[in-house]
Amino acid sequence: MSSKGVLGTKTEQLAASLRDQILSGRLAPAAVLPSERQLISTYDVSRITVRAAIAALRTEGLLQVIPGKGAFVRRIGDWPVHTHARTITVDRDGNYIDNESGAADWTELDRPSKYRADADTPLALSLGIAQGTSYYASDRLLENNSGTRIFVRTYLPVFVTREIPELAEHPYISARQVYKAAREAGMEPEFNDYISARHPSADDARKLLIPNAIPMLITRRIATHNERPLVMQETHRSAEDTQLHYRPGS
Repeated sequence: MSSKGVLGTKTEQLAASLRDQILSGRLAPAAVLPSERQLISTYDVSRITVRAAIAALRTEGLLQVIPGKGAFVRRIGDWPVHTHARTITVDRDGNYIDNESGAADWTELDRPSKYRADADTPLALSLGIAQGTSYYASDRLLENNSGTRIFVRTYLPVFVTREIPELAEHPYISARQVYKAAREAGMEPEFNDYISARHPSADDARKLLIPNAIPMLITRRIATHNERPLVMQETHRSAEDTQLHYRPGS
């Protein structure tokens, strides 16, 4: 194989070959993939390429990797249609990159809604603030190239804007911009993610194109400093054929 060809890199070529074997049934459900050594020999690639290709198929939901035993083909009914990566990384300029909602293939369907309100009991418990605490919120409805929609709401407690002057001037910025502002102010963010599911309201089902009887998946990422909340990003999406992919340590 060449490093660049019709199908792209060696990793992409290997992933495409294995994917074709899985989708065609040549690699049946519960079948174990050939060992790394066998794949290296058969496809004339490096160990790094083999591991990257397997990781890509695992992210797509086609493989399950069991340490010490190998990579196994998942059943067709287990294959998700939509996989959403949830990672936070920082580039050389100190900008935070949100791989979930900050990717280039998401576009806004409406103008963001911005408002100020006071926390009710459920929000206060989720965010770790006192009931009645004032916060700034912004809502975005996004859609990607495949027609999948997500609703993203950002909660920024007003007391955080008093501690970070930059946020006082621009309280409706994205969560990743809050992370950067906090870091520049000497507050290194720490992250915790929470996942839950519930039946969508009629409005949620309409906006997110959720079919009848399908639950809505809710993810909350809370950034804190010294156990005090800085900002919370909440995402809603259809749970139909969907999986979330977390990369520990990223």
